[in-house]
Parts: sequence; structure tokens; C-alpha cells
Amino acid sequence: MRRSGRGLPKTTSASVLGADTNVLVRFLTRDDPVQSPKSYQLFTEAANQPIRVCVVALVELVWVLHKVKRWPLAEVFDACEELLDSSDFEFEERELVVRALDEARQADCDLADALIALFNHRAGCESTATFDGNAQKLALMTPVERRL
Repeated sequence: MRRSGRGLPKTTSASVLGADTNVLVRFLTRDDPVQSPKSYQLFTEAANQPIRVCVVALVELVWVLHKVKRWPLAEVFDACEELLDSSDFEFEERELVVRALDEARQADCDLADALIALFNHRAGCESTATFDGNAQKLALMTPVERRL
């Protein structure tokens, strides 16, 4: 695989603070007596707002809450929507994330699958091939076997 050698484009101000997945997890779960209060303080400090959440951190957050913390998927999606509705956070690809959450909720599949399908569609793909039975419920996903 070839690398272009270009740096990442700068899209946000240097004064905006990004959040790693582990800080988001502690904020939402309040499961650590030391880190959870610190994450809450960090996110509620006016000087830190809005907190930027990138798509990768959001996908990881969903995975950790559902697979590791064993939250029901509907509750995970509710928590994500609360973050999206809060003026304390700004999201990379916000409109796409909102649509992906809605589609993932309707299809009862992973947010990552919905995002993959939507990103690929936006890039010009007619659909995205998958073996994942739940992801196949998404309109923009196609079972591999249909393409053979």
C-alpha cells in the first residue's frame, strides 16, 4: 500500500479539545472512582467546550459500551444521541453520524456498519459487500453472495 506523504488536513481550531474514547466511557459510565469525576469535570469546564468527538472515538465508544460494558444497543444509541444533542460536544461528520445512528437503530446493527455503508455510498459506491447478517439489513449493504 502506498502512502501519499501528506499530513492530515487541519479542520479545527487549536483551542478545541478532542476526547479519547476512554474519557467518554468514564463520563458516561461513571464506573471509575478516580477517572469518572475527572472526565465529568473536564467536559463541564466551560473553557473546554465544545469537546470534539471524532468518528473513530464514537465507533469505539459504541463498541465498548455494548460489548465490554454490556449496555443494550438501544441504550448505547440513546447515550450517543444525548451527546449529539448537547452543545457541549461537536462531532466530526455530524450529519452522517446522525443518519448512521438512525439507520443502525432501525436495522438493529452496529453503528460501525452503518457508517461504513454511508461513507462508501458518499464516495460513489452503489453498495457495500458484507458477510454480516445484521449489516445486510441496511439498505446500502449487500450480501457478498449476491455479487458473485
